[in-house]
Amino acid sequence: MLDTIISIILFILAFGILICIHEAGHLSMAKLFKVYCKEYSIGFGPKIFSRLKEGKETRFSIRAIPFGGYVSMYGEGLEDDPEFKDIPKERSLECIKKWKKAIILSAGVILNAVLAFILIFISNFAFPQIGYTRKAIVAESSLIAKEGVKAGDKLKFIYPKSYEDKDGSIAPFTYQYTDNSKLIHAGNFFIVDSDVTFNDDEKQYVAAYMFSGNKNEPHFSDGLMIFEAIKGDKLESTLKYKGDTKETDLKSEFISWYKHGGPEYYPNYEKAVTTLKNKKSKLEIDLNFEKKGAISLQIPGNFEKKGDKLVFSSFKDIGLSFERSKIWLPVGTRFKNTFEDYGYAAGAVFKGLGVLFTGGIRNMSGIVGIFSMSSSLYTQYTFSTYLFFWGLISVNLAIFNLLPFPGLDGWQLLVTAIEGISHRKIPAKFKTIMSLIGIGLLFALMAVIIVLDVLRIVGV
Repeated sequence: MLDTIISIILFILAFGILICIHEAGHLSMAKLFKVYCKEYSIGFGPKIFSRLKEGKETRFSIRAIPFGGYVSMYGEGLEDDPEFKDIPKERSLECIKKWKKAIILSAGVILNAVLAFILIFISNFAFPQIGYTRKAIVAESSLIAKEGVKAGDKLKFIYPKSYEDKDGSIAPFTYQYTDNSKLIHAGNFFIVDSDVTFNDDEKQYVAAYMFSGNKNEPHFSDGLMIFEAIKGDKLESTLKYKGDTKETDLKSEFISWYKHGGPEYYPNYEKAVTTLKNKKSKLEIDLNFEKKGAISLQIPGNFEKKGDKLVFSSFKDIGLSFERSKIWLPVGTRFKNTFEDYGYAAGAVFKGLGVLFTGGIRNMSGIVGIFSMSSSLYTQYTFSTYLFFWGLISVNLAIFNLLPFPGLDGWQLLVTAIEGISHRKIPAKFKTIMSLIGIGLLFALMAVIIVLDVLRIVGV
């Protein structure tokens, strides 16, 4: 409950800061060039709070719909407002030089980009790197302790080969599901056992382990997954470590499973678990240790039924977890990582936009999805990861606002550029109508995305 409350508070603060910074960029440049600003608003719709300081000309407001904000400036189609009747024309956004107007319109995007870099910089410089060593932490009287495994013994992952850095932490295997050379889904895991058996079942299964975060001690049983191996199906995969790339084919060890008619493919563990249930839930898995070799465990499984589906919940606690490691990277490496992470964040946004145009609206996520992801990151990962995530969102906000769509900054920049090149004014009525249509479409899009986010979260 405490984590949930903190997640909500942090989300409101983080999202609010992104909006405040964006609109502050517009406001600060408008003030610099003497453009009259009636209101600085966080959110849209009905006012929740509004204040005008004595002797000031710009009102500060907080409104009910927290999906953005705006700065109301003289010259944006509000000339009929009585408040503007005594304002000199030279203080209008339309009467200043085009390059000044362009700076005002792009200032929000620039500040979001700068904020993103600051957040990513802090995430790299203010926190140590968190990883896990292959050293075992063994619970007393557990399945693994009864097999003679002691604290400090090192686990060997069967396939692919595990890598160990100088600090002793292990690097995960990165896999990619592909369909006609197009990336569909990716993730990280370690192969624990490539030939798992369920009683007298003749099918082949693979046991894999995936870390669920780096904030808390990782219990082995919490990340254990079972995949059914079907011959003939191939999974193209890429092993990346220290800049080296090695192509590896897992051949018959995995199967792609199409779920809910959506674009993503998932490992077919559900079918394997159903088989396990029918075979009286008896799972045999081999864990390999450097000094002790392979240790065979008989592990009971736990299951839960959701509707007409039998879903894997967790295996009985094996009593094995991994030792966390903290290291401070050299300053030069942290600088390098900052710029690489920033480039990755910007690239991820463009890739996302590309997927939007090729895969449709179902690939988009809105405020509900962002909250769900930020909450998950806060509870499972260190705060450096949380800061990086909001750096990514800030970059996303900056690039999205640059799109030449009515209602966004990119549209106004496009109109300004056309007017500057042609030396002709586009009719104010046309610009106002287009902006209102664009804003209406954006709100409709947001509503649809919220519904899709909720459906994804509840698993529909």
